[in-house]
Parts: sequence; C-alpha cells; structure tokens
Amino acid sequence: MVKVELDLEESWELMSFVINAMLDDVKMNKTDRAKIRRWKSGEMRTGGEEMKALHEKLNADLQRLWDVRRKSDIRSSDNR
Repeated sequence: MVKVELDLEESWELMSFVINAMLDDVKMNKTDRAKIRRWKSGEMRTGGEEMKALHEKLNADLQRLWDVRRKSDIRSSDNR
C-alpha cells in the first residue's frame, strides 16, 4: 500500500505556490495584495496553528482521494 503524505514544509510550499499564482494572475488592488501577503507571512507561517490545520486537511484529503481511487481501481478490475 502506498501512502502519500506531505510534511508541514511541503504543505506550506503548496499553499505558497497557489497564493503566488493567484497574486500573479488575478487583478486586484495593492491593498488587497498586501493583506494577502501579510496573511501568508503571519497567520499561515509554518509553525502557526492555521497552517497546521491546513496541513492536516491537505493530508486528509489526499488520503481520501487515494482511497477513492483505490476502490475505483478494485471495482474496475472486478468488472473485467
């Protein structure tokens, strides 16, 4: 059985990538950009409770997706 799990730093990197892509692609005023950057560097710092909660949620969702995929593959092989 394969288990995919992100460590806290990997979860932060993923969140950071998504936020940075959003900041690059979405038109918004400087004030809103600054608020998002402050949120990312403040509340979402790697040791913060909010980041830990996101980290746990990401891993739970990855596990759920893996389980669904595995069940789907099992059902598909049963129908052959």
